[in-house]
Amino acid sequence: MWVEKYRPETLSDYRGASKEKKEIKNWAQNWEQGDKPVLLHGQAGTGKTSLVEALANDLGYELVETNASDVRTKSKLKEELKEATRQASFYGGQKLILVDEVDGMSGNSDRGGVSEISDIVDETRFPVVMTANDAYDSKIRTLRNKSKTIKLDSVHTNSIAAHLRDILENEGIEYEDGAPKRIARSAGGQMRSAINDLQAVAMGQEELLIDDLEVIGGRNGNQDIFEALKIVFNTTTASTAEDATNDLEEDADTFLQWIRENTPREYKKQGDVAKAYNYISKADLFNGRIRRRQNWKLLKYLYKYSTVGVALSKEEKYSGYTKYQYPSKISKMGSSRASRQKMDSITSKIGERLHISGREAVKTLPFISELLDQDENLENYFDLEDEETKFVKKF
Repeated sequence: MWVEKYRPETLSDYRGASKEKKEIKNWAQNWEQGDKPVLLHGQAGTGKTSLVEALANDLGYELVETNASDVRTKSKLKEELKEATRQASFYGGQKLILVDEVDGMSGNSDRGGVSEISDIVDETRFPVVMTANDAYDSKIRTLRNKSKTIKLDSVHTNSIAAHLRDILENEGIEYEDGAPKRIARSAGGQMRSAINDLQAVAMGQEELLIDDLEVIGGRNGNQDIFEALKIVFNTTTASTAEDATNDLEEDADTFLQWIRENTPREYKKQGDVAKAYNYISKADLFNGRIRRRQNWKLLKYLYKYSTVGVALSKEEKYSGYTKYQYPSKISKMGSSRASRQKMDSITSKIGERLHISGREAVKTLPFISELLDQDENLENYFDLEDEETKFVKKF
């Protein structure tokens, strides 16, 4: 897999996150027994594990790695991790302990796992880095409170595109100008997804053309959303419903629209529909608060109401096949994932040029829309592609 083949070996090879790289390297170099561990968090695919591996290589530390979502029980953690945090390196040097996906320990099967990790980080003789997609999962609150938190944001489109170009050149594959950047934009800030997409369309080819990229958009997304819907609408178990969105590529708002649209198609009893929509309305309430306040800690409530709440609204499972409908609200409002990604790309470019945040850049779009009609050079100044320019001109 190209993801493994082109995994960064050093921090200098690691694309982006310059501030975070310095911060975690400084922490590791100055760590002493009794110091806090690091909780490295950010959405899937942003390179959390790769960053820790590159850090260990740079410092010459032996890396001891455990995936917490695979080793969930107290006894297993003692067996695989605790001794490693006490014993010196085989070569007599320093160690770096990596506990991946600690938020994956939120299921009912995690018998004492979180408390055991908490004890381990208190007693360790070596620096410990834990990773999580959601640092604010209530089940890992204890770990978060005793950790130094470092967040990895989505990887910038330009950084992803540059890495994709390096891969293509190393593989000896010619490419049409703009193809790597288009893949980068469709990846939603996830380096891993971008590399996987690139390999899917380019491996074995002599040249990568923009026309080859048509398969990327719907290759995994629709199937993922359908599977998540099936789980929520067919289970009567809270933990199963809550896990339905764990690997979902669509964001919470898009998922909520799919649930809203298809609940009356799946549930036949009026009482079940009414209960489900009560939870959907509560999820929508939190969705609005998140957007207004940019308070992403509330995201967990949006997910709980739209998964567990809707799943447990039915008295019993329904039989038969339901054809799920694309959300009409998304179609009407143009708020699809692709549109939001395009908006994010545009506001990122404008924000970078004007030295403002993406949120503030949104407010400038009506003004820039007018200016684009008067000055063609503005399109080049903001590095906008033709489709992005058309998008802005609609404001």
